[in-house]
Amino acid sequence: MVRKRLGHILTKSTLVALCLLLVLLNGTVTAEPAAGKKTTAVITAELQRALEGVQGILLSRQPFPDEAAPGFAKNGASLPKGYLEQTADKILAQRGKFAKVTDLTRTALAYSAAGGSINNIAGIDLYPFLMNHSGIDTEGAAAVAAAYVTSDNSYSESLERTNRYPDMLFYQLLKMQLADGSWPLAGQTQGDPSATAWVLTALAPQLGSEQTAGPVQSALLWLKGKQQPDGGFDGKTTTTAQVVVALSSLGIDAADFAAEGGTSVLDHLLSRKLPDGGFAQTAGGGADIQAAAQAYLALTSYKLLSKQAGLLYSGLHQADKGQAAIYIEGPGSTLAAGYVPSGDALKAATAFLQNKGLSYKLNTDSARPAFTAIEGIQNGRYNGKGEWRLAVFNGSSWLNAHKSMGRLTLGDRDQLLVYYADHMELVDGIQSEWKLKNGQKMNGFPAANTPFDLYIKKADGELGGLPAWGVTVTLQGISKTADSAGKVSFTGMKPGVYPVEITKYRKDAAPGIVKRTVALHIAAPELDTFTDAKQVAVWARSDMAAALSNGYIQGVSASGNVLAPKQKLTRAEFLTLLLRLLREFPEDKAVSGFPDVKPGKWYSGTVAKAVELGIVSRSSGKFEPDRGITREEAAVMVAKAARLSTYGSAGRVKFGDTSTLPQDSRQAIQAVNEHEIMTGDGGSFHPKQVLVREQAAAILVRVQKLIPEVLY
Repeated sequence: MVRKRLGHILTKSTLVALCLLLVLLNGTVTAEPAAGKKTTAVITAELQRALEGVQGILLSRQPFPDEAAPGFAKNGASLPKGYLEQTADKILAQRGKFAKVTDLTRTALAYSAAGGSINNIAGIDLYPFLMNHSGIDTEGAAAVAAAYVTSDNSYSESLERTNRYPDMLFYQLLKMQLADGSWPLAGQTQGDPSATAWVLTALAPQLGSEQTAGPVQSALLWLKGKQQPDGGFDGKTTTTAQVVVALSSLGIDAADFAAEGGTSVLDHLLSRKLPDGGFAQTAGGGADIQAAAQAYLALTSYKLLSKQAGLLYSGLHQADKGQAAIYIEGPGSTLAAGYVPSGDALKAATAFLQNKGLSYKLNTDSARPAFTAIEGIQNGRYNGKGEWRLAVFNGSSWLNAHKSMGRLTLGDRDQLLVYYADHMELVDGIQSEWKLKNGQKMNGFPAANTPFDLYIKKADGELGGLPAWGVTVTLQGISKTADSAGKVSFTGMKPGVYPVEITKYRKDAAPGIVKRTVALHIAAPELDTFTDAKQVAVWARSDMAAALSNGYIQGVSASGNVLAPKQKLTRAEFLTLLLRLLREFPEDKAVSGFPDVKPGKWYSGTVAKAVELGIVSRSSGKFEPDRGITREEAAVMVAKAARLSTYGSAGRVKFGDTSTLPQDSRQAIQAVNEHEIMTGDGGSFHPKQVLVREQAAAILVRVQKLIPEVLY
């Protein structure tokens, strides 16, 4: 979903309004303070001691209050050990579905502050849950403000439809403002200082926009009118603290915000500090953890203002760490392929070449660095033509370094192409077409044993979806040249997942198109056509049907019409299914290194590819390809194949039969359980139980949902 952002427009009328506000408030109004912009806020030794004192109180609190986590992040302070995992436990327990939007936003902001990505907690993206939460319309202005702040700390790539986007929340906040400039609590008709403060905090990053200036001015005037002589508002420390956060976010010194002749809001906050470092909620009251948490956020926000170090809730988003595939395509062959961490594309490619021992040269242009040679293949090799380029495929389109205004970055499961070319022609997509028995044309995965056409599309740097005429398409050892429509035709094939290699190598010239290998799925017959279809368990029927249609699983009899859903799987068979899912294609002559995997066996290339990918390890000594695969072994293979991380606490997954397993197995079981791939039943995981075909089908389809689908 494309997320819209408001522009920051500062007009003369806005400046006039802000100057008037400056006079009224005897303070300074800015958004995020710019470098060199002076502020009257000063974090004194007394304030610093108060901040450190309450931080110690919060750190010793069990459970740790989630509200305080953003403050710890901004102060560079360590959160309690295991806090990130414990917060993930809450999210996993709810599977992202919190009853109240305020609970969701509080937990999400805490998780971000602790170093997690709210867009991926074992496959859970909190952004769609937030934007579709009904509480945004029922829990009041403060809840909408919290949702708006949380959305600003999200970078979602979910394709799930949402009822709202961030700017809708922005305008919803403006519409909820009362005529007197305040915002009310849910179900109330009168303004509330805490709700008003929360909204001002949320609007602070947009202070420069014309839509915001007036509402902010009237809200500040309302707050000023509600302030009591002692500097407070409704007698609660939490409200006072929230006002300090709002003022600091707007660039206003809370030490100067006071009713005429009265105490400042900052001094009022400090008056509630207790000797041990905590804070009381009311005058003369005892320690209150909510008061302490909000006071800590207020002092942190004030410190950020004094240091001109940004806003309390800005920049909490943590990018999800991932891995991308990389291909180094030379003018006549593939030089190397593998995986690199997500991040800067050029840096990732450089590190990959170094690790592979491949020589390279970079230009001296610090603004637009690029390769000038790899493995002795220089730019301009063919009569001055040809150069090394970078492109990133994000699952649906190409991003090209020489067309980009900035440096290319890699996301999780992107594909990085380093290629040699004299013009930019990349494989943009592949479409299949086949006919039913009645002659009706169909698109999608071709049916088994049915002739089909492939249409190869290319992108030339300006346009996509162009016919890739003249390219060579190789499938199962058969090579054909695409016609003017980019079409090649093949006879029917057995169910499965096959590599389609697309090339256009030229003698004494750079390639006409960059080599690309894509996956072709040949669908097995529908579930109900198998003679033993009724033997498939009810819970597994939809997964088995999906696995068949994707070509992952096929019949076991010579005629192909027997499915054998209860048949046990061997280790080699399960590994074969996994590689089909991953679109990883074995080389028949590859050697695995296992003494019991002899060259020439049908599975020898599969095992070798799994070793290369790190799915299995030679350290185990033997592979035992014909032995039945246990659920424990399947969990380990799946976790490695899908690169599944664990998110929650190890103790959250409580199976009665896994405590004596090796650490690697327990961690893998935790990962597949958190991702709801293998969940066990009755409090048991059944680690030594041998996997059967219908269970494998369910595993494959569940893993497939976690892997972004390449859109061709």
